[in-house]
Amino acid sequence: MKRTVSRLLVALLMMTMVMALVSCGGSKSEYVGTWHATEISAYGVTMSPEDAGMEFTMEIKDDGTITATTNGEDDGAGTWEETDSGINISDDTGETIDGTLEDGVLTINLYGVEIKMEKE
Repeated sequence: MKRTVSRLLVALLMMTMVMALVSCGGSKSEYVGTWHATEISAYGVTMSPEDAGMEFTMEIKDDGTITATTNGEDDGAGTWEETDSGINISDDTGETIDGTLEDGVLTINLYGVEIKMEKE
């Protein structure tokens, strides 16, 4: 009888813990948010997006989707997932892009162009 009561208490405790975790919604990834390009490097030249005459923004959403805009125009969409080494982005063409986050700066390499971004 004691053993049955103990098992019941353990089961109730586990259910309470699961419900508490579910109601909290878990933790949001540090990648989720709107990111703006702050530095662009290609072929040994580094400049600000303003100097390059462009504005590049990515919105990384909690539902695993991502959208990008260049100069205010839609630049495509895709999906993302967090990896051991950073983030992996798959665009709507099937191209994959890896990114790393260090000291609040997200760095992606897009077709040989390194783009550093900061969260809004």
